[in-house]
Amino acid sequence: MLKSLFGASLMALALNVATSSSVLADEWQLDTDHSSLHFVSVKNDHIAERHRFTQLEGQLIDGALKISIPVSSIDTEIPIRNERMLEHLFEASEFPVVTATAQVPTEVYEHETPTGTLPAVIPLTVFIAGEAVDLEAMVQVTKLSADRMVATTSQPILIRTKEFGLVEGVNKLREIAGLERIDYVVPVTFSVQFDRER
Repeated sequence: MLKSLFGASLMALALNVATSSSVLADEWQLDTDHSSLHFVSVKNDHIAERHRFTQLEGQLIDGALKISIPVSSIDTEIPIRNERMLEHLFEASEFPVVTATAQVPTEVYEHETPTGTLPAVIPLTVFIAGEAVDLEAMVQVTKLSADRMVATTSQPILIRTKEFGLVEGVNKLREIAGLERIDYVVPVTFSVQFDRER
């Protein structure tokens, strides 16, 4: 009897701690409909084209940020080019998602006032096609309300394909398209909105 009561008490305590922890967690969810990510490719030295991913997923929990981008959502406005990039650049069958993670200091998004804008440099770890590279994102974080914020790049993030082991894929795309050159450095910009979970 005593063992049963003791066991029940421990279980109740554990449930209470778990519930309290989940309530106290500061959780924000990325709003896909109000977020965007674009990148630019340059071919033959002077022809620039803008592309995008149409799906972004992410969350920020107690400062731990994770954003996931299904590579199948790529949109270059040319379907056959989408397919070629998925196959030869992103190796989508093996690596279907690009991810970015970071530890964001709470002072970046918890202002003294409910609204306002703050510049910040966020160290990111970006995973593309199985390779992880540390980068910095220079952003403007704007609090629209106590429970909504938007982070926008103030400068493009430069993705160097050599660092991610993507040069062979870029060369394959160049060969298929019959181009003289495709730049190995790709500028990326984004704007992401997060809403606090209540």
